Amino acid sequence: MEATLNEANESLKRTPDLLPVLKEVGVVDSGGQGLVYIYEGFMAVLKGEAITRSEEAPSMDDLVRVEHHNAQSHMATEDIEFGFCTEVMVQFSEDKLAQNPFSEHDFRLELNELGDSLLVVSDEDLLKVHIHAEHPGEVLNKAQRFGELINIKIENMRMQHTNLLEESKQHHEQEHLKSKQIEEKSEFGIVTVSMGQGIEKLFKGLGAGVVIQGGQTMNPSTEDIVKAIKEVNAKNIIVLPNNGNIVMAAEQAAEVADEQVVVVPTKTVPQGLAALLAFNPSLSLIENKEGMEAAITTVKSGQVTYAVRDTSIDGVKIQKDDFMGIAEKKIVSSGKDLVEVTKCLLDEMIDEDSEIITLLQGEDVTDDQTEELLQYIEETYADVEVDQHYGGQPLYSYLLSVE
Repeated sequence: MEATLNEANESLKRTPDLLPVLKEVGVVDSGGQGLVYIYEGFMAVLKGEAITRSEEAPSMDDLVRVEHHNAQSHMATEDIEFGFCTEVMVQFSEDKLAQNPFSEHDFRLELNELGDSLLVVSDEDLLKVHIHAEHPGEVLNKAQRFGELINIKIENMRMQHTNLLEESKQHHEQEHLKSKQIEEKSEFGIVTVSMGQGIEKLFKGLGAGVVIQGGQTMNPSTEDIVKAIKEVNAKNIIVLPNNGNIVMAAEQAAEVADEQVVVVPTKTVPQGLAALLAFNPSLSLIENKEGMEAAITTVKSGQVTYAVRDTSIDGVKIQKDDFMGIAEKKIVSSGKDLVEVTKCLLDEMIDEDSEIITLLQGEDVTDDQTEELLQYIEETYADVEVDQHYGGQPLYSYLLSVE
């Protein structure tokens, strides 16, 4: 045990050399540090030493603070401009396509006039649409030009908002759990991890049954994921961790769960969105896992965050409070100007095969900054389509993907 503990400490010291982000912030790996603490506890017990808690040691309440807010209480029902969450899938028909040739780009522009929170995705056989619209019938009519309507769902968001304001959070959770216990299990359920209300809204809009709040500073435990698996109440369940640090916890949860569970090892939010868009309820659980894993290989992930100390990594000099553009795990740009750093990151990620850019705006970014960035993309990469949303994520000014 002494040899194990000694080598663990030496290995912990080497962790900043194994992961550039650790060196950049001047810290060791937190999971590795936690394991060393466990080994120290083993060693103390083997030696017969008493384990005492230091008076200076922070409590769990100090380490992790989670505040629950009712976001619905910050807006009035009458402020909802587009009142119906509308989702529809279309099975393409050769006869109808002959009369109405389909262009995903043109169709997206057409639907954009009818509402917001628009997502359109298609392949050779299917078209999937999500939109918040005031007149959902118009959306269905436009979609029906290309084939047969399947899996239609329309929800009145004004009514939902009113109900949420009337119910207390405790009552809502109790009723939700009761309804999950008595209702028949659905065929599929998707559990995903999110950071930021905007990203959570995107995931739920694309069909995620349960969204766990997590990310770089608050990773959900195996127990949290097991609870979400039960809550989604389905026969077949797909878990999207969306963070490399959460994949193992998700796999452990899948092993102990009573339900049929597979984990698609998404390591970023853009990968999670790509996987969710590839989900097809007409396929089996294993076929969906294979298809979703194939989808994430087509996505390049990027992020823009800030440095907490001066450093130099891979030839890139970084000063404290500089913004950093990270492509996958490599820092490719840095500087004081958020927009310029993001432009450099996009220039690094986009190539001649790129077709779609997804841009998720963080909670501390202004709309003017995002508008400047969108204008740059339009002028510089005219052939690339941009899908921009407010993600509301902390720590990361932008999360982006290139497909």
